[in-house]
Amino acid sequence: MPSPASERASGATNPPGSALPRPGTPEDALRRLQEGNQRFVAGAPLHPNQSLELRRQLAGSQQPFAAVLGCSDSRTSPELAMDAGIGDLFVCRVAGNIATPEEAASLLYSQAVLGTDVILVLGHDNCGAVKAAIEVADGKMPPGEFGPLTEPIRPAVAEARRFGATGDALLHEAVTANVRLVVEALPRMSTGLAQAVRSGELTIHGGVLTLATGKIDMLS
Repeated sequence: MPSPASERASGATNPPGSALPRPGTPEDALRRLQEGNQRFVAGAPLHPNQSLELRRQLAGSQQPFAAVLGCSDSRTSPELAMDAGIGDLFVCRVAGNIATPEEAASLLYSQAVLGTDVILVLGHDNCGAVKAAIEVADGKMPPGEFGPLTEPIRPAVAEARRFGATGDALLHEAVTANVRLVVEALPRMSTGLAQAVRSGELTIHGGVLTLATGKIDMLS
């Protein structure tokens, strides 16, 4: 039986547009993201924290509870996929959800200055950037100007191939491996993020969104 808090967060007792309080811990923050995704998948979003009053209140400052490093794909908006509102998410988006120094610094800013409790690295199935990295690795296309995107993903392609994946399975496994490798890389790229994780102030997770259903499967 769900707890009252879980029912409130999942929208069981809240009308659309309701104000949802900021989660207090990294565990609560992750749970909020998961419950928002459940609403999105069910086609019953709350569209919380989107009032005119809140917009005005947040004009001078922000305190997002989560940061998302996601793909630029037009079908993967984190705010929609996790039914979040104004001021809830600090979002960095780049094709292939790769970890660049700029992305790592931005995520550190979200934690150290704005106080985010959780970072979610969000990949998705059928990712064009991962497809391109596979084609470059196979010699089917030159990296050209796409090199800065495909090169960071090639280790994920190699990781997926270690288990004999080919075709669609290779793309799926490479998408998953890419998310895992980015989750592992972020603390190595930022001393501040590493310290926040060690102290328990921050958790970093990975997930893969399925475009057809909208469901985000969290990676263990």
